[in-house]
Amino acid sequence: MMSNKPEYIYETFIRTTPEKLWEGLTSAAFTRLYFHNTEISSDWEVGSAVVFNRANGGGAAVEGKILAAEKPKLLSYTWRALYDEDMAAESHSRVTFEIEAMPGVCRLRIVHDDFEAGSKTYEQVSQGWSAIICSLKSLLETGEPLLLAGNEETTEQVKGAA
Repeated sequence: MMSNKPEYIYETFIRTTPEKLWEGLTSAAFTRLYFHNTEISSDWEVGSAVVFNRANGGGAAVEGKILAAEKPKLLSYTWRALYDEDMAAESHSRVTFEIEAMPGVCRLRIVHDDFEAGSKTYEQVSQGWSAIICSLKSLLETGEPLLLAGNEETTEQVKGAA
């Protein structure tokens, strides 16, 4: 039976190792550079909290709970955006990252689903994930993230440190 709930699926290939890609998804030092200046935090145990904190001390932007963490192949957690009042009022959705090692590259597949019908969060993530993951890809392959809203300052810091 098909569900009428929306889901967002994005797939890309990144010239990196599964371990480095996992680090890119789970390290605050990495997420700050490509994920709108937020720093991810968790102990990566199933049931534990996961939070994207604003690097400038502005509090949590996204919160959730770890559903699966099989380093370096699978990461899944619930997602509730706190940076927008309407999205914060919605139920948690779910984001899942599948990492597959291939010769010379990794396939990264993202499925963001379990949204409420008419979800504002779905509208936002369906426009945002591709830019965020392209910036992660750039960071892992070239050492520099893409200039995206919210991370220009950290991108300049990377360039200055090079």
